[in-house]
Amino acid sequence: MSRLAAVSGASALQAAANVSAGLVATWVLAPADRGLMVLGLTIGGISGLVGGLGSGAAFRAGLPNTSARRSLVCAYTWCSLGGLVLATAAAVSAAAVSASWIDPALRSPAFLGATAVCTAGQVLLTQVPDGWFADGHLRRGALGAAAMSLGGLTGVLAAAPAGPSAAVLLAAQGIGIVVVGLAEVAGLCRAGLLRLSKPESRRMRAMLRQGSPALGLTVGLAFVLRADRYCLGVVAGPATVGVYSLAATMSEVSRLLPAAAGQVYLRDTSVGLGARRLGGATRFAVCAAAVGGLLVVVAGWLLVVPVFGPEFAAVVGLLPVLAVAEVCLAPFSVASRGLLGGGWTGAAGVLGCVAGGVAIVVYGLAASAGSTGVAVGSVLVYAGMSVVAGDLLRRRVRTAAHT
Repeated sequence: MSRLAAVSGASALQAAANVSAGLVATWVLAPADRGLMVLGLTIGGISGLVGGLGSGAAFRAGLPNTSARRSLVCAYTWCSLGGLVLATAAAVSAAAVSASWIDPALRSPAFLGATAVCTAGQVLLTQVPDGWFADGHLRRGALGAAAMSLGGLTGVLAAAPAGPSAAVLLAAQGIGIVVVGLAEVAGLCRAGLLRLSKPESRRMRAMLRQGSPALGLTVGLAFVLRADRYCLGVVAGPATVGVYSLAATMSEVSRLLPAAAGQVYLRDTSVGLGARRLGGATRFAVCAAAVGGLLVVVAGWLLVVPVFGPEFAAVVGLLPVLAVAEVCLAPFSVASRGLLGGGWTGAAGVLGCVAGGVAIVVYGLAASAGSTGVAVGSVLVYAGMSVVAGDLLRRRVRTAAHT
């Protein structure tokens, strides 16, 4: 419980920072500009999650059980650097292409530069905590992620008084994350968890082979959790995305405790305690999401229109649907990390790829019904993911417990 309290406390701080940054941006920007910023964050976030090339999962699964620690650390370092370059280039290209069917502002030089910085920050938010988590420093990794998110909030707060554009706020948030992220990188180097010496190509290939199936889960999950905004932007435009993103930002507050439970459970599974602790972790995640969702719905009813104005009134109706979606997602937060912790990256990768493909189809069809349609689509996608992931994990942990 002490580990869960530490991780959940840091995760709460990170979630508060992310939510606060989103709320400040929503308050400062018009709905259309906020929608553009959300689209930049969506593109950067998806690309940033891909940027690790699956190395984080391989590092976390492999480091506790290896005798070749220095070599594995070096391979992780260079995989992370290579992924950073690829992710940034992919995000800039995606933003430029998306301008053709969403909004020409997405291809402006300022917005493309902001997207690049944001993507670099997202890669750091993925790889730095995984470096700490791999060595069992769950609290340290969670605090590092929280510090980077606080850096992003600081950037948004610093830029907000100038009456900024979407590109300026997006760049400010990204710069804040990157500055703190570089300090965290220095900490990993001092702890011997990053190393820039010449890597063994054999070790890098092995890491990518082990981690690439997990990349399917990472990519698929990124599409599941973020593609709703993108699909809505294609069909309804940035202003609708701006309104929807406020509801999504608020509802995601209830995700923090299930995510913390999942991080702890990943470690439990990697050391052979998956079967014993699966039930308790899942029940905790579901109950936490339900309580958090109820609080968010009440807060939305009381505060959204008075604080953000009548143009955001639709948020009040979206929050109950999205709160149900978060409860449906909670078991997946535990089960998916259990698959990674147990080394079942192949199953996790297939699950992620299928879920991502299904999500794109569902969101694409649901977007024609507007924000409510996409919210209902989230309920269906999240519930299906949790059922399948839970079944895959239970079979494996039971088999492992009897061998």
